[in-house]
Amino acid sequence: MKKVGLLTLGLLVSMSFSPVVQAETFSSTTTSTSSGQRINVENEESSSDTLTNDSSNPPAVSSTNSSSDNETGSISTTQDSSTANSGETPPSGTQDIGEKKPTSDTETQDLPEVDWIEAAGYFTVNDPEALFNDPQTTQPATGITAGQTLQILRSSEAADGHLLELATNTGQLIYGKDTAGTFAADAFGTPTLLSGYLVISDTQAVIWQDAGGSKVRPATDFLKSTLTITAQARHFNGTTFYQVSSSGKVIGWLPQSAATLTDAQGTYRSHGRYLYLKNSQTVIWKDFTFKNKHNTAAFLNRVLLAKGIYYHANGKNYLSVYEKRNGKDTWVGYVEEATVTYTAGPQGNYQNNGRYATIKSANYTIWGSFNWTKKNTSKSVMGQTFRAKGQYKHFNGSTYLSLYDNKNNWVGYINATGVTLTSGAQGSWQQLNKYVTVTSKNYTLWSSFSWNAKQKSSTLATKTYLAKGQYRHFNGSIYYSLYDNKNKWQGYLNVSGAKVANGQQGIWQKSGQQVILTKQNWSLWQNFSWKKKASSSSYRSKLFTAQGYYRHFNGSKYLSLYDEKGKWYGYINADATKTATSTKSKLSKVQTMLNKKYKAGNVGIYVMSLTDGQTAQINGNQSFMAASTGKLPVLYYTQKLINEKKLDSKKLYTYTDKINTMSLSYMRGGAGILQGKPFGGKYSLDTIMNWTCKYSDNQGANFLGYYGANQYDQKMKNEISRVVGRKWDRFRYVSAKENALLLKEMYHNGGKVLDYLSNTTYDSQRLPKYLPVRVAHKIGDLYGYAHDCGIVYTKQPYIICVMTNNSSYETISKISKDVYDIMK
Repeated sequence: MKKVGLLTLGLLVSMSFSPVVQAETFSSTTTSTSSGQRINVENEESSSDTLTNDSSNPPAVSSTNSSSDNETGSISTTQDSSTANSGETPPSGTQDIGEKKPTSDTETQDLPEVDWIEAAGYFTVNDPEALFNDPQTTQPATGITAGQTLQILRSSEAADGHLLELATNTGQLIYGKDTAGTFAADAFGTPTLLSGYLVISDTQAVIWQDAGGSKVRPATDFLKSTLTITAQARHFNGTTFYQVSSSGKVIGWLPQSAATLTDAQGTYRSHGRYLYLKNSQTVIWKDFTFKNKHNTAAFLNRVLLAKGIYYHANGKNYLSVYEKRNGKDTWVGYVEEATVTYTAGPQGNYQNNGRYATIKSANYTIWGSFNWTKKNTSKSVMGQTFRAKGQYKHFNGSTYLSLYDNKNNWVGYINATGVTLTSGAQGSWQQLNKYVTVTSKNYTLWSSFSWNAKQKSSTLATKTYLAKGQYRHFNGSIYYSLYDNKNKWQGYLNVSGAKVANGQQGIWQKSGQQVILTKQNWSLWQNFSWKKKASSSSYRSKLFTAQGYYRHFNGSKYLSLYDEKGKWYGYINADATKTATSTKSKLSKVQTMLNKKYKAGNVGIYVMSLTDGQTAQINGNQSFMAASTGKLPVLYYTQKLINEKKLDSKKLYTYTDKINTMSLSYMRGGAGILQGKPFGGKYSLDTIMNWTCKYSDNQGANFLGYYGANQYDQKMKNEISRVVGRKWDRFRYVSAKENALLLKEMYHNGGKVLDYLSNTTYDSQRLPKYLPVRVAHKIGDLYGYAHDCGIVYTKQPYIICVMTNNSSYETISKISKDVYDIMK
């Protein structure tokens, strides 16, 4: 008979058919008939005629006739009628792998014979339903599954392809066309491409590096690896194998039962080691997609715990890292093992410290080791200062100082929160939080306890600071640690240079200075809990004596005010005051002069010091026809509402004749330029106020009365009544004193109206005529009345109001010059 070889790809290269005439007996007998009699598999090595890849292929099935040699690995068939018909037991060494006996001679004669040709190789089943238990393909095969690898025994050419005789690893014979599967190169059959990852789960397993298992590698070589799956095969022996690789290099075939499937990172393995990140280049991954990172900087120089490790398929090891947060182990992320440094224990590495530590709490344990053996308690050494030579930043989040006494005896480990660290022998900082006023100019404030000078106490003298803490130095002195109200540190001051105050106001300090109030609506305080006592507006042009003062921690100086009779008025911020001297003697001289020269009944004179309210007067309360000094109330009131933001000085208002028909209007015509403007024009209050001052504009005063004073409404009248000290409802009659009181309010309120009154068409006559200083004044003329009232801006400003009947401008000018010569 002829032998046939099958290529790995299933290509039948040669076939011939030769009937077997006589069967011969061998030590290993194999018989096969066209009806599917017993076939025994002999364990011999493959010959060069069979295309196999390894020496572990299951044995070829062979039998020999009288005209053929017993060739190793060949497959041949012989009819053996004696064996087939007698039913005797096969000789020793024969394996019965699927006997199929006919039930009668008639049945045998009815089945067509198959002419077989020896074949060799392996066949992987694709379609189990196309396989049969008999060569006539009448009995469907059972127990065969897709992917199963069978051994090819023989082949027969048929009209529609090739019929193969196949054997399972248990010896069962199977028949089917070559279209039922694919031809394989070796006993691993036809591998299925597969992608995935696995780890070794059986330490006794081996990785096959050939199909026969003769060349293997211990699986233990890869216990700390995640292997990549590239293919899957179902070996002829019935075992399913994964083809595995590491770092891109194929290792071999691992039994499926020895593997656990996983993702690329592999399986979690317990690790339990403490570590540091090497540097800021270390990456902390949030997951194994390697896309999301944590901020590494937050974990540098900290002890972390690698609870687990993953041996990734990429060849790198990744640690599952935890931190201690709020007393709990909190997962941080995955870190490549090569980017960390392991440490001996949870305490981390020893770090130099070298500072001094003062025990500040009695409730701590001093440890003898990081196995938490107790060595001492902080209570027994409370308040003592030790040298912290080194420290450990523990995984638990605490820092532990390694303490030594002054004889270099080791004291133990203590949590750093139980001490206060200092850089020198000054000892511990002790909380104080008291306000102190620096009382001496002769001390040094130190910037450190190496005695580096920071500043002299003279720069801080009389001021109040917050002593947040103090140091009880070895030298026996106490040093305050001073801060200002902006939390700026001032230095260390010996307590002998300061005095503790009862509050933020500091200590009372003697003064005796005379002052006047220069600000409106500032509070005079009853106490330093800021209970209001009065308003500065109530005491304009009043001279006070500040018997003492407080330099408050807020940075302000508060004067304790008394009048000349010893009455206390309260505490006021010194910024609302100005140093002044009494004008009492000057005003006394003015009064003497007025009494001597200007005591006529047709003149009313009133002089008032804006420093302290001292006055001199002749007929000051006598009423005169106001004339244009009657415009002072509306000028005062309009400016007041502008100052209070109740009026917009730039807003335009319509000039209309209605301003001339309201009550208290000046007559049409007279002084001023607005009367020459056509009705319907639009003007701002600022412009009209300027014209009213400059030209003594009658229509301007009406404009201000209409728009600024809301047609002289009751609110306006009430305010003027408050200022002049009587009920005021019209400006027809007024005294020199009343005009002076209006000018006093205008002076303290301020505003552009004072500038406008200082620049009029009347500045060369009356009050300003002989004066070399600024005068803000308002004239008045009506019939025989001639007046001028103004503010004279000497070093200590004063008000002078001269009202005359049947006198002259020159008389007013001389009176002004005589008063100035005394007040200047």
